[in-house]
Amino acid sequence: MATVKIFTRGNSDSSALYIRFINGRKLDIQIKTNLVVNSEHWDNSKSNYRNVFAVSNRATLNARFNKLMAVVLESYNESYMLGEVIDKIWLENVLKEFFERPKQEDQASVQKHYVYYVDFIDWWLENISATWRTDKNKFLNKRSKAQYQSFVEMFKKYENKSKQKIKIKEIDSFLINDFIDVIIDKMNYAPATARRHVTRLKFFLNRAENMDIKVNQNYKERVFVGNEEEDILAPYLNEEEIDRIFNLDLSSDDVLENIRDSFIISLWSGLRISDFNKNLNTENIDEDFINIKTTKTQAWVNIPLHSQVKQVLKKRFGYLPIKYSDKHFNDRIKTVCMLANIDEEIRGKKFDSDVKRKVIGTYKKYDLISSHTGRRSFATNLFGVVPNSVIMSVAGWSSEKVFLSYIKRTKKESALILKNVWDEKYK
Repeated sequence: MATVKIFTRGNSDSSALYIRFINGRKLDIQIKTNLVVNSEHWDNSKSNYRNVFAVSNRATLNARFNKLMAVVLESYNESYMLGEVIDKIWLENVLKEFFERPKQEDQASVQKHYVYYVDFIDWWLENISATWRTDKNKFLNKRSKAQYQSFVEMFKKYENKSKQKIKIKEIDSFLINDFIDVIIDKMNYAPATARRHVTRLKFFLNRAENMDIKVNQNYKERVFVGNEEEDILAPYLNEEEIDRIFNLDLSSDDVLENIRDSFIISLWSGLRISDFNKNLNTENIDEDFINIKTTKTQAWVNIPLHSQVKQVLKKRFGYLPIKYSDKHFNDRIKTVCMLANIDEEIRGKKFDSDVKRKVIGTYKKYDLISSHTGRRSFATNLFGVVPNSVIMSVAGWSSEKVFLSYIKRTKKESALILKNVWDEKYK
């Protein structure tokens, strides 16, 4: 049962009041309010003033405290149903709204105390991120917050190399360009990584500006990040390569056979590993279609069964392949592709355990294959065969820009397609 208590820990005539929200054993939040009372006048068991002569407006104040406790309970129910995070920040926000404290108080405090860029980011991530909403009116998810925290660590490394702690107002396009040069040339990160971190750098400057913190408007100017990765594409598998994988005789190794068959489902459905390897079950298969609510976007998709997927199901009498952990899948699918002679040497990015990030180089293609190759291959092989809107609807892409980022044909492959069209037309 959820309860709210207002109490004091002190024994002086100006003791601070605390508010505590409890719901079962798993949720117990308490924060210090800005209210103070004479401890002799306060009854912790009733969360109200005692009936003493010294408190002339006791009834009015107690009614207000009772209202506060009711508001906390109502806010909890609303926030819980909306899927919001229930924590100390949530409770602080409930109190601020109840007492109608002006937002300028928070802003003035931030403006006064957070002069340095990294200090401001740390404060924002700890105090604001849980209640901040994106342009799509969604809360910042754990993955995005982790990416921002990764950016903070990157910026701290930049400060160390620059031997200075950078103030918010000092960041302009010149500093941003220097940041790009340092992380690419001296820290050996890829241009694509630099672009992502520049976006995050500007994100926090934007947050500061929205709180009336003085920023250098020059930060909004466009900066250039090199495109040396233009010819480095995340690999996909064309239909001939998929046929080689499908036709492999893996009957002597049950693990590889199950992983190969799960991969075939991904290649011909476009499902992410969070779906084909965890979420998908026989109840999602209705005659010739897969009907499933995707884990990442919570969108329902309806995907027709490819003939190879039908054969995977048929040999198991309608049951799906045995599933393994994501890591085990990604390790073993490389072995499957090696056995299928998917061994063309291509430029790509492979994780290096020594530097703990992906490193650009020339590798055997099978070494670059992972679970997400299935979704990329699905998009690339169907691109130009059916309308984009059909592919997006079937596999759950809501944005054409995002969908197009999955198309991984090389320039030569695109040229060959055009050549074949012309050869067929003018032969």
